[in-house]
Order: sequence, then structure tokens, then C-alpha cells
Amino acid sequence: MKAKIFLAIAAVALLAMGCSEKSETVPETTKGITFKATVNPAKTKALTDNGSTLQATWGENETIALVYILEDDMVKTTATITEVSSGGTATITATLPNGVIDQQSVTLIYPASLVNSSGNIIPTATSEQDGTLSPERDLRVGYGTFAVEGTTASLNGGVSMDTQHAICKFSIKDADGANDLSVSSLIIKDVNDNIVTTVTPATPTNILYVTLPPTTATLWFEATSSDGKPYIAKGTANLSTGMFYRPTLKMATIGNAIGANGKFYKNKTDAQAAGTLVSAVITYLGSETAEAGFTHGLAVATRVVNGQWASASGTHNTNRYTNFADALAAKESGSALSAGKDNETNFPAFYNALHNNISSVTSGCTKALPSSGTSGWFLPSAYQMNLIVKTVNNSSANLTEMPNNTLGFSRLNNAVINATGSYLTSASTPTITTSTEYSADNYWQYYATGSNGQAKSAPKTNFPYSLAVLAF
Repeated sequence: MKAKIFLAIAAVALLAMGCSEKSETVPETTKGITFKATVNPAKTKALTDNGSTLQATWGENETIALVYILEDDMVKTTATITEVSSGGTATITATLPNGVIDQQSVTLIYPASLVNSSGNIIPTATSEQDGTLSPERDLRVGYGTFAVEGTTASLNGGVSMDTQHAICKFSIKDADGANDLSVSSLIIKDVNDNIVTTVTPATPTNILYVTLPPTTATLWFEATSSDGKPYIAKGTANLSTGMFYRPTLKMATIGNAIGANGKFYKNKTDAQAAGTLVSAVITYLGSETAEAGFTHGLAVATRVVNGQWASASGTHNTNRYTNFADALAAKESGSALSAGKDNETNFPAFYNALHNNISSVTSGCTKALPSSGTSGWFLPSAYQMNLIVKTVNNSSANLTEMPNNTLGFSRLNNAVINATGSYLTSASTPTITTSTEYSADNYWQYYATGSNGQAKSAPKTNFPYSLAVLAF
């Protein structure tokens, strides 16, 4: 049997991480690991939210991972806090295997539960969270060397264990901040749509404590409410390690608005209070927009306009679908199908959509594109129009089979009315143009038939309504 080496090293308290109105760094003067310890143990360990601060203290029986190289392999030894003084100084002990040498480098990681048997921080430790205030929110790392004398060991000098992330206490509300919003999940993504972390609380809640890496960048927040509705928010984060933030997430959903400044609002009243106008109304949330680089949703203009698909028949797009199911399966990009058709004489519907060529808009709204964060206006494909109509009708049916208990176009119209105070069109059974072709002479359109809706083909020289759409 290999001989064992006993390690006894002391640790200074894990300190309060607090903030004034926004944030405050962890004090540098009293954190770290030292050799001296007194016995006066604390029996509990918790991160405690005191309103403007987070208080963190060592607790007896907590663990710290010691990670080092042994015989060319990275290994983990778990050290246990055996004593904690009244001043917060902790003594940690562990048994090291024979072979550890004097002056050997060691990494200390708290809490040890975040480290696997090979000595690596578990990839999901901070990427998958439950939103609670737990030791896992306060990942700390320190670097030092062993001091080995015979069968005992300690650490050389003091070792500072530094917080690796920021901790955010998210208060989640609806778009205008008037009501708390309980969510069953929250996904945070970077500007390139990479998932930063996924937070899944045990029960829906409007308060989530989340560990996030230091960053200065735009973040997207995608939530599912307790009743299953999708929500979206975005904002520029400025997060530093060792800091505690208390942001409010105001989250938008289907039927809310996108302002001229690119931000989300509940409606035009909310937008005007913030000093901007409504550019579009959210009608789909999800990643399947079919628009490259825009993976969060689709929104429609605040009014429809007239205009022929084309002034003459003939092939105008590469792909054609005589079966509507095939058109949906193609998941075509409306902006791609609009390419080359910015021509008022030859392609009026495309031109009107690309320019959101509304003759007038209701007070508090604008036909201008949002200043940031969205694609340009385009004529939606059949697939995109299908997404929009199904979403506002909360329906899983195809456009060709909208169930009798849905209101078809009326619900799309009502979503715009609720957000802007005005309707897309006063027509109760309008036909809406898509950019998808049926044949060289016909295209697919959405036809609102009373309380139902369906897809049908129509001549390109007809005069239905055009609806400008954007992706974000």
C-alpha cells in the first residue's frame, strides 16, 4: 500500500459580495488562503441575499478540490473544511497520495462539486443552472504550490481564491414591467446565438439567481412562461467577476411591439413613454425564421398595402410548389425570394413590402425599420406566413386546415390592433400575398375565409394585400 501524506492548510473566509445600487467588488484585503487558523466552527453554509449584498461564508464540511499532476495524470483530491473560526478562517484537510513532491503546483477550486474526477471543471456546472442561490453560483479558483515535509504537507505562502463569474439576480417581468412573469425556463444566448447558460427552476418563478461569465456584449433571453407562452428580451450586459447585479428582465411576447429603436415594448403607449414609435408587431417567436442571421422571431408591419405579385406572368423564382405541404417543408426565406424584385413597375407586391410602402400609419407608429437588431422588410414566404398565422392562432394545424374554432386572420389583425391601436386592414376576409410560387403564372396566398383560413394559388397579376415582414 502506498504511503499517504496528510495536508492541513487554512483558508480565510469567502467574503461578502455586495453592491450599492448596481454592484460592488469583493474586498481584496480579506480573501485568500493562509496557514493560520483557530477553531470556532460555523455550522452552516449559504449565499445569503441581504437586499443589496450577497453574504458568503465558509461552512464546516464543505469541500474544495485540489487539482494537480501526479505521474503525468491530472488528479483531483477533495479537501474538507474541518474548522471555521469566528472570524471566518477555515482549516481544510485532505489525504494526498504518495508521490506529491515539494513545490508542486496545485489549483484549488471551490466548490469541489463543480470538478470531475479528472480535475476539470464540469462543463455543465455553469451552463445548466436551477436559478437558486447555492454554492455552485460562487465558483472560485486559486493557484499555489505544495510544501511537503516527510509525511505532512501544507501550502507555500498565501493563495487567493478569486471569484470566476458574476452573479445576477434576475427579476422577470412582462414587457412594460407592470407584472411579475413566472417562467419555467430561461435560455441566455450571445449575439451569435450560442447558448451561454440554460436555467430551469424546479418550479416556475420570477426570481432567478444566475452565474454568468464576465462580458460586455449583447445577450438574448428566451423564456417560457408557466403557462407555456414564449417570451423574448435582449440587452447589453457589462458584467465583471466578483460582482453582484440585480437586473430586471422586461420580456416581450406574441402581440407585443418592436420600437423604432430596436427594443421591445408592450404596445405603442409603452413605446411612446420611452420616447420611440412602434415599427412592427411580434407574430412569431422561435429560431425557425428561415432568415440567415436572425433566429429569434418574425414581426409584421402595422398596415397592409395593395399590389400585384407581378405585372406579368412567367417564371420569377427558382423553386415552385404545386403542393402546399411541399412549400411549407421548403422553409424558404422571404428576403431571399425578394431578391431582384425591388421594382415598383414589374413586382409591385415585393416593392411595397421591401419599402413597407404604407401611405399612412396610426399615431405612435412608423413605417420605418427598427434602427438595429432586425433584417430589412421583405415579402414573407408561404412557410413564414404559415408560422405567423399559426402562432397568433395558437394552432398546430396547417394553413390549409385551420380548425373552425380559430379566427384566422382576425387574430392576426387583433394582435396588431392591441399593439398599435389600429388594424392591418378593415377587410374581414382579405387575401395576403406570399413570395412563394405555385407555378410560372401563379403564387401561394393566404386566404382568410370568414372564421377560417387556408392557402390557395392565385394569378400573379391579381391585386391582393401585401404585408411587410421582418426577422429579428
